[in-house]
Formats: sequence, C-alpha cells, structure tokens
Amino acid sequence: MLILFLISILVAIAANIIISDIKERKISNDWVLLNFVVCFLLAVLLDIYPIWQGIVVSLVTFVIGLGLFRFKILGAGDIKLLMGYSLCFSLPLALTNLIEFLLVGGVVVVVQLGWAYITAGFTELKKHGVPYGIAIASVSVFNIGCLVFEKAGL
Repeated sequence: MLILFLISILVAIAANIIISDIKERKISNDWVLLNFVVCFLLAVLLDIYPIWQGIVVSLVTFVIGLGLFRFKILGAGDIKLLMGYSLCFSLPLALTNLIEFLLVGGVVVVVQLGWAYITAGFTELKKHGVPYGIAIASVSVFNIGCLVFEKAGL
C-alpha cells in the first residue's frame, strides 16, 4: 500500500515537473529533491536490486550528465532529475530508460520544431531550448511503475 502511495506521489511530482519544464524551461530544485527522496524510498522498499546498484547508476548518471551539461546538451535540472530516477534502476534498466527517454525526447524535439514553424518561433526555441524533462519524467515514472507492478505480480 505504501509503495502505491509513493508511486502516486511520484506521478504528481512528474506532472508538476513536466508543467514547469514546458512553461518555464526550468525544473525546481524543490521538486528534484522531493523526487530524489521518493525514488530513494521506492528503491529501498522495492528491494529489487541492492541499493548500491542504484547509487552507482545515479553517480554514473551524474558524471555523464556533467559532460552533457558542459556541452549544453542537457540542463542541470534534467541531470538532477535523472539522477533521482536512476536510484531505482540497475545498469541494464538504466540503459533501457536512457534509450526510451531519448526516443521520446526526439518526439518532443519534432513537436517543438513543428510548433516553432507554425508560430515562427525559431529564435524562441533556440533561446530556451527543448524541455527534455517531459521525456525524462514520463519515461522514468513509467519504468518505475512497471517495476512496482512486476514486484506486486500484476
């Protein structure tokens, strides 16, 4: 029951992060911290992998994320968000999550480009970038939800 409650909180956090990323192209550190705490609790309660695997995946995500941030490929909020979700993943699932969020992120880019074409907002798009938080949050919450339902035998 507690795990389903935590998943509900995680979905609500993801919805707020997505809305914030669409409107402001910013992910609040408060939401990221709350997300991190909920993901850590889920990782401990699910007990699917030893918690150290999630911590290692999260640290690797941070190191790779710093490089992506340095070259302005991902924002700092995106990296911190992905670090939190990574606590629930083993390395193979983290790689699957990465591929999935890159695919969904590609769809977000296409939609953004289409919208920029319709509204002649290419300078706006170039200035503010693409809200990858949409892809990261939606795909990661989906994958964590699958872990929860698999653990519950549903």
